[in-house]
Formats: sequence, C-alpha cells, structure tokens
Amino acid sequence: MTGGLGQFDAVFNILILVVAITLVARQVKFPSTIAFIFAGLMAAALPRFPIPELSSELFISLLLPPILFNETLTLDIEGLIDDSDTILSYAIIGTIIMVVAVAVYTHLALELTWMESFLIGIIVAPTDPVSIIATFKRLGVIKRFQLIVGGESLFNDGVAIVIYTIIVTVLNSGIISGWDILQITIISVVGGVLLGYIAGYLIHLIFCWTDDVLGEVLLSFIVAFGVYRLAEQLQASGIIAIVVAGLLLNYRCRTYGGISREMSETLGVIWEFVGFIATSFAFIFIGVSIEPNLLFAYIPSILGLVVFSLGFRYIMVEIVANLLETYRNKRIPSNWRRGITWSGLRGAVSVVLVLGVTSLPLPNVDKMLALTYGLVLGTNVIQGLSMPWVVSALHLLSSRVSIESKDKED
Repeated sequence: MTGGLGQFDAVFNILILVVAITLVARQVKFPSTIAFIFAGLMAAALPRFPIPELSSELFISLLLPPILFNETLTLDIEGLIDDSDTILSYAIIGTIIMVVAVAVYTHLALELTWMESFLIGIIVAPTDPVSIIATFKRLGVIKRFQLIVGGESLFNDGVAIVIYTIIVTVLNSGIISGWDILQITIISVVGGVLLGYIAGYLIHLIFCWTDDVLGEVLLSFIVAFGVYRLAEQLQASGIIAIVVAGLLLNYRCRTYGGISREMSETLGVIWEFVGFIATSFAFIFIGVSIEPNLLFAYIPSILGLVVFSLGFRYIMVEIVANLLETYRNKRIPSNWRRGITWSGLRGAVSVVLVLGVTSLPLPNVDKMLALTYGLVLGTNVIQGLSMPWVVSALHLLSSRVSIESKDKED
C-alpha cells in the first residue's frame, strides 16, 4: 500500500511540475520542453522530491505511443501525400547519410569502435518531432514547412529504430547471417506497416458502425497503445505500426467520414491533452536521465559532436534537396533548407535508445551516454532557444503571423 501511494505521490509531483512550468513558460515565452529538461535535472538532485522511476522499455511503451499517435491524428494528410517524396527522402536517405557521417566522425575523432560508432550514429540520427512541432505551432510557422520537418521527424524515428534493432540483435546473438538480417528487417518494417494498416482500417469500420462517444474514445486508446504492444510481441516495429495506424485512421475519417465533426473535435482535444502530458513526462525524464558529472567529463567530445552534427546536417539537407530537384523536379528554397537544418533537435527517442546500450558488452558505454545526453541538451538549448529568431530571419512565419507582428510594431 505504501509503495502504491509512493508512486502516486511521485506522479503527482510531476504533474505539479508540469503545471507550474507550463504557466510560467508561456507567460515569459520560454520553450516549455527546455524548461522540462532543466526541471528534470533539478528534480533528480532533490532526494526529497520523489519522481517515478521509468525504465527505457517502460518509457517507450507508455510515453512514445501517445506522442506519435497524437501527431498523426492532427497531420495534414493531403499535404503529407503531396510532399511524401520530400518527407521520405529526408527520413530515409537523410537518416542513412547522417548515421554514416556520425559513425565515421566518432570513430576517427572520438576513438569509438566501429560498432559503437554506428550505434551512436543511429541513436542521434532521428530528430525529435515533439519539441520542434510544438515550437512551430506556437510561433506560427508556414504550414507546409511544418509538415516537411514534422513528417521527417515522425518517419526517421521508425527508420532509426529498425536499424538499431538489427544491430542490437547482432550484438546479442553473436555471428548472424545476411539472410537473418534481411529477415529481421522485413518482419520489422513490413510487419509494422501491415499491423498498423489493419488496426487503422478495422477501427475506422467500427467508428462507422457506432456513434457511442465513450466507446470511440476508448477505441482510439486501444489503437495507440495496443497496436504498439502487439507489434513488439510479433517482432515487428511498434513505432511504424503506430504511425501507419494513426495516419490511416486520420485519412479514412477525413475521406469517408465515420465520426461526426463534434466527435472529431472531442478526439482532437483529448489526444492533444494526452500528448501534452506524455511530452511533458518525456522531457522531464530526459532531464532526470542526464548525468551532469558524465557531461563534464566529456565536454570537448560533446562540443565536437554538436558542431559536427549541425554542420553535416546542413550538408545532408543540401544533398537531399539537390536529389529532389534533379530526379523529382521539386525545388526547396534556400531559406527552407537552412530552416530544416536548424530544426534538427534531438530528444526522447535518442535518450531511450542510448539507455538500451548500457546492457551491451561495449567498452565505451559511458562516452556514448555522455555524447547522446550532451547532443540532446545542446540542440534543445542552442537551437530551441534561438528558433523564434531563426524562423523570423529566414521568413518562415506564415503571412498572417507576419502581418499581425507588423501591426503590433506600428
């Protein structure tokens, strides 16, 4: 009984933190995600302020599904289809380029083994959809630009996690054949897509059959959490399954109906709240996970990786943009390219993945933890805090926001 009450108190403490930080951050126009990270750092240093303990597995099972599901439900499907080649190019080709570049840099400059280097490349390659989308919405950034950056972040999580799973399986199993790797990849990707498609399709059929409000809300929760668990149990990618299920449900509800406008608004409000709570817990968890002493021990290496990651992301963005212009006849303006570069924040997924390597037989685990924590903290503080100035300087604000800002100045 005491243990249960202790966990309740710990969760309640987090909710108090979330409310206080949210109210203050919005008043002073400070990014709440960064404030949550620092709150987690301070909470970890206060023994009389208990917070719930989350393993990396529990974190990804409880917090990541609602965050991703919320984003897919509110995504502009028509815009996503129109820009699917751009988004998938950055999510797949861009992620692979970043993985290889970071792996080569960390091996040659930071003296990690090749296996550790490729792991750290995969861990820090995925950009974070949570903080950047929330920031863009708050600032009023151009919708299409939001869609490209947010879509890249959503899909590159799945790409990175699939590659990560393969490498971890190789490390745990010892020698593994090329056929085994291909089999793991097919099951993970194709299985995730199929399960997500089936789940989204079936839930939409039930939506068309019933108009019970509470039943439909509960069904949306079953999709968000159940499809992830089922996919993981079947060795498929839970992240891919959630994204596909959410996108298909979004598309079919918009195209074929099945829920009323009031129900759509109700689901939107409920999932915005759930996503906000999960996001808040996720970034506080990041702050709790960061070990200041570890960061101080590897400051030069962390600074080098932060500079390299940002610099090479610019190169990657240019490479993909040129490929799109050459082969798809799609031109991405230069100011958009710089904006995409600066929007490459790292977050919850990177922290969860690096925590997963602590049980592996690797000689430089502490350095890998420090590099990941440092990059997450560095990108959120440096790029996150400067984002309002950057999007304004690059003329990435929507015309309505620009007109309102000009009226206020006059």
